[in-house]
Amino acid sequence: MKRLLFSTAVAAVLTLGMSSCKKDYNCDCKDTTTGDRFETTNYPNTGLVDAQKACKDRQSVWQNTTRPAAQCTIL
Repeated sequence: MKRLLFSTAVAAVLTLGMSSCKKDYNCDCKDTTTGDRFETTNYPNTGLVDAQKACKDRQSVWQNTTRPAAQCTIL
């Protein structure tokens, strides 16, 4: 019984390790005052946390330059 449980646990870990958590994400930026979408950036083969960080960085760039009312979200 212990051998079966151990084999099942190893198989589960290997299966989860081989499956990728990375996929394509889009960062959609729009102006909150007008509601107009002005930029969509694609992040291919990226993890969710990395895509969210990159999208928030894009939002900071826009807010600190020409579009202070920018809001960027991951789609």
